[in-house]
Amino acid sequence: MEEKNEIKLEIKLEEKKEPEILKVLFLGKKGVGKTAIKSIIFDNLEPQETLNIAPTEEIEETHVNFINNLYIDVLDFGSNESDIKQYLTTKKELFFSNVGIVIYILDAKEEKNEDDLKLFEE
Repeated sequence: MEEKNEIKLEIKLEEKKEPEILKVLFLGKKGVGKTAIKSIIFDNLEPQETLNIAPTEEIEETHVNFINNLYIDVLDFGSNESDIKQYLTTKKELFFSNVGIVIYILDAKEEKNEDDLKLFEE
């Protein structure tokens, strides 16, 4: 009688995970430094390199591969008043759904920052 030795090999394929996307919003009044701060954090610019950055028109979107399967979707919002009202009304669901972090930049020299925040109370 011949004895057969069977060896079973199990190969487990790693399930490919969908990339995780973290949406980060930069908001604030015109000229407070939203784009400069974003550029220092995500584009590795030195602060003095941000002095001549042009104001953001509408929305500037940047995609950053952060760690492994984590991507950061950074939205830098332009800040003219009519655009802000549009972001918060007709385009609210588009921009404010699935947001991980909201960074609202205030001017430290401004005395009435509370007025800025009233726009976002809802």
